[in-house]
Amino acid sequence: ASLYAQGMRKLIILSGHGGNNFKGMIRDLAFVYPDFLIIAADWFSIVPPKDYFEAVVDDHAGESETSVMMHYHPELVNLAEAGDGESQPFAIPSLNEKVGWAPRHWNKATVDSGVGNPKKASAEKGERYMKPVVEKLSKLFTEVGQGSLY
Repeated sequence: ASLYAQGMRKLIILSGHGGNNFKGMIRDLAFVYPDFLIIAADWFSIVPPKDYFEAVVDDHAGESETSVMMHYHPELVNLAEAGDGESQPFAIPSLNEKVGWAPRHWNKATVDSGVGNPKKASAEKGERYMKPVVEKLSKLFTEVGQGSLY
């Protein structure tokens, strides 16, 4: 409401945390403020990671996220303290196949809250992955800035 009151009519929410897609909130706000365009994007789902990283299971402090951090802020990464990212899958196979979603209880799913091996990470992998992500996000920002939804 305060952004709208200040005259903002376009907003892109760029999430860096899985599970926070904001879709319900954005849908509700669209009815209250029909001339306020709000778009959500998740940097980690814009480009499929399979061509950039070794890991098959890698979704929390693993190879991909650690590689991106090593690229942008290597001073914040201490691989000497990193675990191997070993995790316990859900007992319900369909949840592991992403057919459904349930919150993960980290103390039961992992030893160190990592899912994916951060020791396979490198700044080079992070840079290679983020290049197309940044290109796609730049295109989104430009298109939103230049046009309307319909």
